[in-house]
Amino acid sequence: MSDPKCPICKKPASEAHKPFCSKRCAHLDLGRWLNEGYAIPAIEPPEDEEEPSVPPDKESYH
Repeated sequence: MSDPKCPICKKPASEAHKPFCSKRCAHLDLGRWLNEGYAIPAIEPPEDEEEPSVPPDKESYH
């Protein structure tokens, strides 16, 4: 197995700052998260799917 590389600069990761090589790269990564530079994509249903219907006996009228 190869040595882990820093995800920011690709230098070898240091034990003190894993998975980064330095505190600088760790702070750069944190800044990207805080500035919404990274995002986890949402899984949305296709627009042509209809909402499930509620059976008539479960409907409530207000």
